[in-house]
Amino acid sequence: MIKGLAVFFTEVIANRNVLLQLVFQQLILRYRRTTLGYLWTLINPLLMMSVMALVFATLFKTDLKSFAVFLFAGMIPWNFFNSVVTQSGSSLINNEGLIKKIYLPKAIFPLSITFALLIDSMLSFLALFAIILVIGGSLSWAVLFIPVSFLLLFFFTFGIGLIMSIATVFFRDLQHVILIVMQGLFFLTPILYRHDALAGKVGWLVALNPVVPFIELFREPLYHAVLPSTDVMMQALVISFSAMVGGLCVFRSQEKKIVFRL
Repeated sequence: MIKGLAVFFTEVIANRNVLLQLVFQQLILRYRRTTLGYLWTLINPLLMMSVMALVFATLFKTDLKSFAVFLFAGMIPWNFFNSVVTQSGSSLINNEGLIKKIYLPKAIFPLSITFALLIDSMLSFLALFAIILVIGGSLSWAVLFIPVSFLLLFFFTFGIGLIMSIATVFFRDLQHVILIVMQGLFFLTPILYRHDALAGKVGWLVALNPVVPFIELFREPLYHAVLPSTDVMMQALVISFSAMVGGLCVFRSQEKKIVFRL
C-alpha cells in the first residue's frame, strides 16, 4: 500500500507539466467562446443556490438569510463531490486517443479533472463566502479550517473518481446510471435538512452516508461558526484515506487492461 502511494506520487511529480496542461485545458475549454468566459464558474453556482435557497426557505417557512447560509455551506462540498464523481467516469474514455499514442500514468486523467473542479469549487466558495457575510453569516476564526476541509474532501472525491474512471471503461452504461444514483444520494445527504432530521427506516441510510462528515466539515465553520467536532474530523480523515487508498488499489490492479477495453 505504501509502495503504491509512493509510486503514484512519483509518477505525478514526473509528469507534473502534463498534469498542469490537462488542468489548464479543462478550465479554458469549458467556457471557450462564451461572452462571460470563466465568470460562469461563479455565476452558475450562485444562481442555482440562490434559487434553491429562496424556494426551500419558502417551502420550509424558515428565515431566508439563515437557510441560505445553511444551504450554501452544504452545497459547496456536494457540488464538488458530485461533479468529480460524474465527470471522472468519462475521463479515460474521452482521452482514448492520447492514451493509445503515448505512455502516461493513466491516473493523471481523473486527477486533472479533480484538480480543475477543486479550483472551480474554491472560487465558488470565495464568492459564496462573500454572499454569506453580506446576508448576515457569522464570521469566526473557525473559517480558517476550510482549507483542511477542502483537502480531506479532495482525497475522498479523488479516490471515488479513480474507481469510477476505471469502472466506466469496463461498464459504459455506468456513466448514465451514476447520474441517477447521485440524484438519489443528494436527498440522502443532509444538505436541505439537518443530519438528524430523518429517522426510522431512512435514518440509518443517512447515518451510513460517507458524504455526511464532509458536509459537516464545511457547515460547522460557516453556519455555526465553530470548529467541527473531533468525531467528525476523525470520520472524514478515515473515509478520505480509505477512499484514496482503495481507489488507487482498484485502479492499479486494472490499469494494464484499460488500453484493451477502450
